[in-house]
Amino acid sequence: MGVVEDEVVSIKDFQVVVDGKNIPLLEAGLHVNMDKDVDDPDLCEYVVRVDWIKTLPKHEAIWEKGMFANQNSACKLRNQFTIERLTHHFQIDEE
Repeated sequence: MGVVEDEVVSIKDFQVVVDGKNIPLLEAGLHVNMDKDVDDPDLCEYVVRVDWIKTLPKHEAIWEKGMFANQNSACKLRNQFTIERLTHHFQIDEE
């Protein structure tokens, strides 16, 4: 569960801090398959910075019939049923 901090940017323009220095994400030594078509704005990957409030291991994932689902990497969650289930599961006070 997290909060989006910045606007979406192309993968080649996304910067991360490593050892106190801003560097491009694609130069951070991660093993991700996101470096295809970096110069094509229609085909490249886009990323968004998130402040993660709480994370859980994959084996603690939750899904119930009726929960909101979206393939986008980030969206404004408004579905009350999903909000209630997630805030309970993540043990977070609803704000």
